[in-house]
Amino acid sequence: MRRLVSAGLLAVAILAPAALTHHVAARDWVPFSKLPNADKVRAAQRNLGAGPRGGRARDVRFDVEGKQLAYRRGDKWFVVPFAGGEPTAVDEPAATFVAPREDEGRRRGAAARGRQVAQETSPDGARVASHRDGNVWINERGGDAWALTTDGNAKIKYGTASWVYGEELDQTTAMWWSPDSKKLAFYRFDDTNVIEFGLPVGWTKLRPTIETEAYPKPGEPNPIATLMIFDFEKKSMVNVDVGPDREQYVYGIEWLPDSSGILYRRTNRRQDTLDLVVAAADTGASRVVLTEKQDTWQENSPQFRWLTDGKRFLWESEATGFSQYQLWSIDGTKLAQLTTGDYPVESIVRVDEAAGELWYTARSSETKINTQLHRVKLDGTGAVRLTPDDLEWSGFAIAPDGSCFVATSEFVDVLPSSHLFGRDGAKLATLAQAEGDPWAEAGVGKPEFVRLVAADGTTPIYGILSKPSTFDASKQYPLVVSAYGGPAFTQISPRFSMGRPECEFGLLMLTIDNRGTPGRGKAFEAANYLSLGEEDCDDQAAAAKQIAERPYVAKDKIAITGHSYGGYMTLIAMLRYPDIFKVGVAGAPPTDWRNYDTIYTERYMRTPAENPEGYDNFSCVKLAENLRGKLLLLHGMVDDNVHPTNSWQFVDALQQKERPFEMMFFPRSDHGIFSPSAEGVKWSFLLEHLGLR
Repeated sequence: MRRLVSAGLLAVAILAPAALTHHVAARDWVPFSKLPNADKVRAAQRNLGAGPRGGRARDVRFDVEGKQLAYRRGDKWFVVPFAGGEPTAVDEPAATFVAPREDEGRRRGAAARGRQVAQETSPDGARVASHRDGNVWINERGGDAWALTTDGNAKIKYGTASWVYGEELDQTTAMWWSPDSKKLAFYRFDDTNVIEFGLPVGWTKLRPTIETEAYPKPGEPNPIATLMIFDFEKKSMVNVDVGPDREQYVYGIEWLPDSSGILYRRTNRRQDTLDLVVAAADTGASRVVLTEKQDTWQENSPQFRWLTDGKRFLWESEATGFSQYQLWSIDGTKLAQLTTGDYPVESIVRVDEAAGELWYTARSSETKINTQLHRVKLDGTGAVRLTPDDLEWSGFAIAPDGSCFVATSEFVDVLPSSHLFGRDGAKLATLAQAEGDPWAEAGVGKPEFVRLVAADGTTPIYGILSKPSTFDASKQYPLVVSAYGGPAFTQISPRFSMGRPECEFGLLMLTIDNRGTPGRGKAFEAANYLSLGEEDCDDQAAAAKQIAERPYVAKDKIAITGHSYGGYMTLIAMLRYPDIFKVGVAGAPPTDWRNYDTIYTERYMRTPAENPEGYDNFSCVKLAENLRGKLLLLHGMVDDNVHPTNSWQFVDALQQKERPFEMMFFPRSDHGIFSPSAEGVKWSFLLEHLGLR
């Protein structure tokens, strides 16, 4: 459930005869283009790309000797002194102006969802390692290919990983060359005890088939991951000692800069303890560099950045309850606590080792999702926030000598503008300022950033309320809550927003980030630990109720819709709060957490044996009899992520309890339903039951 993937294929609708009991059913859907006001929605969608113009300084370049910078605004170039002043238009900046080279994060390989790249070329180009038929093969430059391993098969696999590692741990690689090209580290996976899931495919063919995948579900046996290293000079293989815990996860593998060993992460099955471990390349012996532990779950992949000496590194720790940066030595010594505060750091912008400084962003604004630029010395002293105002800041460009920087401010309803700042954060010049009314130009309503209160009555939560371009506060409008709400993702961005074109149907749309979403510190993120579907759903309901207090909201016409975790949120909200959510469209929902994979589900819920009440109390299948509203269920029938059995179990439960509903399944779609008909099906249903069709 880490991300969605599109199918982009024609889908054929399958209706459930037992479910068709409404006077308006899924069978009554019409193409999107034939819906009332669909032309206005399409026009608004086409115009969104225009957005605000001229508010961002682009292609910033610095001339340190001349103490001036150049930038582009639109298609014109401008120059301004480091000391500030009025920008001067120029034809083109001189060659003395150089673009800043900011730091880059760790790169991941390109691979299909849940998979790993099948080939890795050594840095010197002399060899290519490949995964083939369960084994690792080596192609020598100018020579033949030979098998490095020979006992691989469908259950024992080398140079690749189990699906769940790719899906939930972002493990897109499974073979790693040492920087000196002399050694190759690679995975060995044992899926012997992992139960396979059989997924019917080819539904539109004469004879459908079954595809199987080793897919561990909560409480079931996990794959066993180990690491091996082959030395091409010594012609020797070593097994890395990853520890005795066969249930643990081993991932995030990379070589030490000097090729003497590998660095990897390992976490226990409960995922509340994370070790950063070094293994020697010649013996496979491992030692723990540092350990992180949480009462709930520990972030699996904290930010990590080597310094140039290859011995020290920056590390992101949540030990205080908020992500903060630390400086460590590879020998296991913590050298400095670099950042502090009751807010989380966000990203590394620049590590200036010559000046001994770290430039970074943090969510340190009054509005807790706004990003600000900070700087601190690499010994933890001299911390300073550099950007002003309670706005979202981005687009950072720092002068090579650190004497000044450029940043862009904006907010949901505030047009972007770029500014030049001195090293101390003093604003020296405005470089670009967007103007006009881009919402009116695009034919959409101006969105409203809403500040709400969570269901606990105290925690602030944020949302965006979008309105139609013809909004009239003296009238009443249906409200559609567009939900996701699950761990690992946020929906609310503080950046400038053009709103939601779908509001042109004549409705309001609300999106919030409830407790249980990231970016607000561990307490906020883990509020629904062991209870997915409780606090997060409570906040969605609380937000809808608060917005419904406004006189222009039709309280009896509130709908909710979402996909994946958002599909689950749609169902659980309709089942737990039927008095609020009267209409819903749920796409690809996990209907009972026992159906999803181990790594994701156990991170937040532990196993069913450890937390039976959590699994039962928030199972849509077990709560099916609570359904009162108008529900449309959508699912791709070849979904290998959230299996269609989730929806079938829910369908069966609804039928057993004689609860009317509608559904449409797509035989060629996987987790992402991007059929030509999907949009029309969804909005036909919503508009009909909201009184707009």
